[in-house]
Amino acid sequence: MATTPDLERVLRNHLDNDTKRLDRIEAKIDKLSETVVSLARVEEKVTALDKEAARTNQRLEKIDSRLEVVEGSVGNNDITIRVINKLSWLTISAIAAGAIAYYFQ
Repeated sequence: MATTPDLERVLRNHLDNDTKRLDRIEAKIDKLSETVVSLARVEEKVTALDKEAARTNQRLEKIDSRLEVVEGSVGNNDITIRVINKLSWLTISAIAAGAIAYYFQ
């Protein structure tokens, strides 16, 4: 049978091994906790980026619709300017023709 000092030594050795094992387990749990916190932060950032992307898409859609309205106005203005340009040349030509006719009378 084992003597008391031998038994104490075996128990202390076993206790030391268990303590070291528990320390390693605690360290791993701490790392897992840090990882979970980091993942939660990343998830919050991704959620915020998704919301910002949705807002940006809405703004782009509004800008696109406004651009379509401006393009329509520009098309109308182009027609108006062409008509005014032709009328101007007709007026200038008529005045020139009248001046020439008056000069040669």
